[in-house]
Amino acid sequence: MFQEIFRAEAITNMSDAYITDEVYTINHLHLSAKHRIIKFEGISIIYRDWQLPAPISLLTKHERPFLKMQFEIEGYSDFVSDVSIPYKSIEIPNGRHTLLFLPEVTGTLYYPNSRKVLDVIFTKEYISDLFGNDLRCLLHFGKSIENGQPSLIGNNSLFITNQMKRIIAEILHCTYHGIFKKTYIEAKIVELLNLQIDQFTNTNISATNTIKLHKEDIDKLYYLKEIIDKKPGANYSLMQLAEIGGFNDFKLKKGFKQLFGNTVFGYINDVRMEKSHELLREGKMSIANIAFLMGYKYPHHFSKTFKKKFGYLPKEVKA
Repeated sequence: MFQEIFRAEAITNMSDAYITDEVYTINHLHLSAKHRIIKFEGISIIYRDWQLPAPISLLTKHERPFLKMQFEIEGYSDFVSDVSIPYKSIEIPNGRHTLLFLPEVTGTLYYPNSRKVLDVIFTKEYISDLFGNDLRCLLHFGKSIENGQPSLIGNNSLFITNQMKRIIAEILHCTYHGIFKKTYIEAKIVELLNLQIDQFTNTNISATNTIKLHKEDIDKLYYLKEIIDKKPGANYSLMQLAEIGGFNDFKLKKGFKQLFGNTVFGYINDVRMEKSHELLREGKMSIANIAFLMGYKYPHHFSKTFKKKFGYLPKEVKA
């Protein structure tokens, strides 16, 4: 473990009256990193790209309340508090996210490997204004914020969906400037927050109807997810996927929804649509070719599904 203040060098500094966008580099024996920090009133967005030659532990302390969304896109983080909180630690594995509130932050952060993470930090005033000064819609989490008590929105972190990944990419690749950049990114952050709250709410509602998943089951489900991610256009049946994973179809359906917050075919559809959107933006393939690649026999069926997902037709996507 080491405790140290890293020397950071600003390599870009773009700011105006509405929003600031800065990138810092950190070069140290134990850490090589780039931090991009986007700020406007009420919100700080921090994207970290860390290269670690070895696991590290960092002592951390924040004197102000800490209310943030954390998306561990690649890597793993574990925070152990020095003050009394309801959790032994706050662990966020690779590809997962959480929403947390800590009125006091002092403890140890552990990172075993390189990581890419997006943190979105809100002021309490911003969240309160966003929800009309009534946080009861956030149930116990909102009550904890109002009472200044540490809380996580859910008992465990959840899987970062493809829709969330797309919004994160849109935030990081925003090409607007000034007030238009601020309003665009703010809208995306609110959309991301809504998706996060919805996912945790639906997971909590269905928590009483779960099955026991052993480590071997979880590994198999992640393997099936990787197969879908690599070939979303393949027309697998549920029985074929169950056979590949070594499950019966009941355990596949229940386990997949429990672990990833979506049905098997709901996830396949999401991956197809997100990949299609990406290909359309690249502008290198026709709509018909993309439809065929994503497993659709007829382009008009693809267009109908795409509009249902995004609210507009494939031909309206700008390259």
